[in-house]
Amino acid sequence: MYPLLLLVSLTWAGSFIAIKIALNYLDPCNLAFYRFLIATPIMLILFRPNLKIRLKDLPSLIILGLSGVTLLYVVQFTALELTTATKASILINTSVIFTAILSHIFLREGMNVRKILGILIAFLGVFLVVSNGQINFTPNLGDLLMIFDGLLWAIYTVLGKAMLKSYRVEHLTTYAFALGTAMLFPFALSKGLANPFEMSLGAILSLLYLSILCSVFAYLAWYYALKALPATNVAVFTYLIPLFTALLAYVLLKEEITMFTALGGILIVLGVYFVERD
Repeated sequence: MYPLLLLVSLTWAGSFIAIKIALNYLDPCNLAFYRFLIATPIMLILFRPNLKIRLKDLPSLIILGLSGVTLLYVVQFTALELTTATKASILINTSVIFTAILSHIFLREGMNVRKILGILIAFLGVFLVVSNGQINFTPNLGDLLMIFDGLLWAIYTVLGKAMLKSYRVEHLTTYAFALGTAMLFPFALSKGLANPFEMSLGAILSLLYLSILCSVFAYLAWYYALKALPATNVAVFTYLIPLFTALLAYVLLKEEITMFTALGGILIVLGVYFVERD
């Protein structure tokens, strides 16, 4: 099981590289749209969710689609045009911090001294990554967008957790995929819908990697592992994603890793560890 989790971490780390490559051929909106246009039918076939959705749940499902698919990936892919894959993989971990804060506010989940300390440590790490150790600095827009992306994922997580009382996790995810894909269409159309028959080989391979490996395989493997192992044991493997991303980005994209990026990344992971501990 642990080799499988290692493969999942490596797969998700590779997504940041695949996105950077795909952005050479497609704009963020088209890349997001085609990624989920491929992934959603696969999820529908695999899980065959009951399409009888309660009308009162529709607004919440639309918000799930917006926060977990549509806006999440338009913002994330736009950010990756402006920042490095390494920084992006580190800053997305702020989602755990935002989730802890929103869960405390809306789900009345406990907030203790350890969690508060973890939040403070993580945001110190965010400052180091964004500022590169400078006091007077102009934030990179891509870095700020990745932090906002963390907030979007937190909204998706907290709302999704509340809705799991009524829906199975795989069905809820499939609904979010389907609605999110539909809402991505106007974004892609506004940029000029890319012709799939005219896409380069690099764009096609990146899309297949992102949709089939990252959105379907990794998701299924992750939840299969959650059923077999304690959640804490599984969660530890998310800490490897920034490390794998940094190594892949250094080798494949020739990205440089500064001392402050590395230190900030360590602090964010440490803060997330404190927040996630039971």
